[in-house]
Amino acid sequence: MRLNAIWLALALLTALPVYSQPTETARDLEISDWVTSQTIMNATRMGWVPDGSGRLFISTMPGKVYVVLNGQVQPTPFISESFNQSFQQGLLGMAFDPDFANNHYVYFFAAMPGYKLEVFRYTDVGGVGVDRTVIVGGLQAGRLDFDGGGLTFGPDGMLYFGVGNLNGTKAEDVLTNAAGKIHRVYPDGTVPTDNPFYDGAGPNVDSIWARGFCNLYGLVFQPGTGRLWANASSPQTIQVFSGGPGDHGGWPLYNFVRPTGYLSPVYAYIANHEFNSFTPTGAVRQNGVTTFTFQNNTLGALWYRKGTRVMIRDVTDPSFNGDFYVTGHPSAQSFTVDQPEPDAVSGGGMLRRWIPGEFVMGGMFYGGTRFPTSYSGNYLYTDFRGMLHRIRFAADGSAAAEDIIINQETGGGFVDVNEGPDGALYVLSHYGRILRVTPAPQGQSLVVSSSDLVIPEGETRTVMVSLAMPPTVDVWVKVAVQGGGGDLTVDDGASLRFTLNNWSVPQLVTLGAAVDADAEVEHASFTFTPTQGLPIVTVQAHTQEN
Repeated sequence: MRLNAIWLALALLTALPVYSQPTETARDLEISDWVTSQTIMNATRMGWVPDGSGRLFISTMPGKVYVVLNGQVQPTPFISESFNQSFQQGLLGMAFDPDFANNHYVYFFAAMPGYKLEVFRYTDVGGVGVDRTVIVGGLQAGRLDFDGGGLTFGPDGMLYFGVGNLNGTKAEDVLTNAAGKIHRVYPDGTVPTDNPFYDGAGPNVDSIWARGFCNLYGLVFQPGTGRLWANASSPQTIQVFSGGPGDHGGWPLYNFVRPTGYLSPVYAYIANHEFNSFTPTGAVRQNGVTTFTFQNNTLGALWYRKGTRVMIRDVTDPSFNGDFYVTGHPSAQSFTVDQPEPDAVSGGGMLRRWIPGEFVMGGMFYGGTRFPTSYSGNYLYTDFRGMLHRIRFAADGSAAAEDIIINQETGGGFVDVNEGPDGALYVLSHYGRILRVTPAPQGQSLVVSSSDLVIPEGETRTVMVSLAMPPTVDVWVKVAVQGGGGDLTVDDGASLRFTLNNWSVPQLVTLGAAVDADAEVEHASFTFTPTQGLPIVTVQAHTQEN
């Protein structure tokens, strides 16, 4: 399922230089390749069988569902449907019945021959699927990348599934068409009469539960809230919604900012870099809260939802620069972040955001105990570009912080994430890989005093470096510069040594900026690379012109 190029054909908001995003994993995580197998190439979904057997089901686009046991792909598939992707056919969704322990039902969502969508069920008997039963059939299909595929059970015991926009069919607002909707049925396929648009003998598609979504690939209920989280992608935007019955996600009328009466996304992004400039006095800090105002942002500040991580760069007063989470929106062109610094007014500079992904896929809420309590209840979701995202919540339930915690762009092909019986996270790649993710033990690391520096031309700045704990053996640190065109340099302290005697004593590294004849701001990354396999620390820096 290499996603259609239309999803990637998104324009830059401004024609500014492109910076490389670091490919990395959050430092509190350790990842390993748990399974690598050509057998599970073209994977679409994963799910641990809820019977204590330790079996992991992997669905694949061509129609086979494989069984992984103890890290090994078993020779006998659970089911063997046959789909031809060249004819827009494929297995897209999978869900276990809440009463699986008794009925052994497994449900699937597929694009069938003849351009039809179908939800069907198998019964697990002796580890093999038997008694294929159609639950919902005859729905119109389109292009495979546009058919949707989200499938989940709700706390009410109903089966929910998401139908995409079927290759540009803009019928998401039309209740007589199934496209672009979330649907709700009984497990046997019959339709509940309490669905919000049910009209019996009338023209509506009675199974519709919510509408206005371009392509619904991930559906999962948030524990304790009854809210259905829906991962939806369109050619313009990638969005994560938290919805209820009767909600309207706005597509195709609204892609970015929605008027009252429409469901706004919890988080949203585009498949490209973002650069947006501030006004000359567009940075105002008062009582520890800074308001940034855009100079001319066609998307508006509301595009950067609460909890969005933004990089603030090149504001005239460098104390405003750094990485922050959006906390609010005083106006349509302004947003706030927390900055516990003295009151000040400045301006210029820009907001910058790396590419957060290209197509949002499956997600989950973490409910285990293996990870720190800071992960409890977090929403984790995958993006096909090769990213695992994490949303943390504030006390009122709103998003507080959104981060990419695993980044293996651009060929990661992440399609799903699940919690295993051991409490670890398992991330499925479309390209035949399963990653196992665990919390890193609290251990040794570098302590570096600054992560973002502004160095005026002809001057230097000093960074202090130490270790977090006594080392088992001596640790050397090499400091190097990447980028900057030769104008940013390591003037002193390029090699440091830490021992049992001096590990906590900060050592100094002097970074300098040369005077040049041009008026361009130079950017560079200073890498602090320790021995003993400790994590590399990167300090971003740029020049300030005379």
